[in-house]
Parts: sequence; structure tokens; C-alpha cells
Amino acid sequence: MARNKNNIAVANIGMSWQSLVRRSKMEHRYALRKPVTLDVVVTYQALGLVQGRTMNVGLGGMFIKTGCVELPVNALVKASFYLHKNGEHKPCSIDAMVMHSAPGQAGVMFNDLDDELHADLHRLLNSFHDNDDNTVLTQKLIAGV
Repeated sequence: MARNKNNIAVANIGMSWQSLVRRSKMEHRYALRKPVTLDVVVTYQALGLVQGRTMNVGLGGMFIKTGCVELPVNALVKASFYLHKNGEHKPCSIDAMVMHSAPGQAGVMFNDLDDELHADLHRLLNSFHDNDDNTVLTQKLIAGV
């Protein structure tokens, strides 16, 4: 069981973001991320649609380059992208919360992944070879998500 900086025990798996956040920013990352590049559309109610590209992805969240847009910390967003599955492009959409933000970039934590999407992300991350540091998986966004 992991502990945050206030020595409060928090479980690493199966908890929603509300259970993990003690302040406006997360103290620890609870899932490893890998350098996966996905074109993504972030929907944020105050701004509308923001096009971006992931720099890394994990089962708990992703880091997104957003161009000149800065998303506020604690903003609730939806990240939409496509994954390859069985030779087809599968549209995916994940509710998330902005945990880290700076001009042109945002770290988001996923909220309540369903079992199928969790399995799809797990398969994607397992297809990455840890010992090949220069390899980046790339999947293209198809317009219309």
C-alpha cells in the first residue's frame, strides 16, 4: 500500500481520482507511463475542443502537448483518441482531471476506466518494448471523434 506525503495510506489500483487527490495536485503517480504518441482531442467545457498529442500514456493517465492552450489544474476534461484493435480503429473517450498544467502541456489522470478500455490500454502499453528506449508507438487520430 502506497502512502502520500501526509502518511495516509492509499491503494494503487481501482480507486477513482477523487480518492487519490488530497489537494489540488497529486503527490505520486500510481501507474507507470510509456512514451506513446497518440493524436488526441481534449474537450474542455470552457474552451471547447483542443487538439493535442500525447507524450506518454499509462493506465492512470497521460501527458498531453496542447500547443498554445493551457488547461487549468483540476479541470474536468474528456480525452478522445483512436486505438488499433483487431485491425480496426476503435474510438476511445476517457473522462479525466487535469493534475499538472503549464502553457502548452497538461498531465491528466483518468477517471473510472471501464474494463474494456483498461484492457485495450494495457495491451497497447504491453506492446511497447521497455528495452528499446528510442521506440515510440504512434497511432493516428481519425477525424470525427
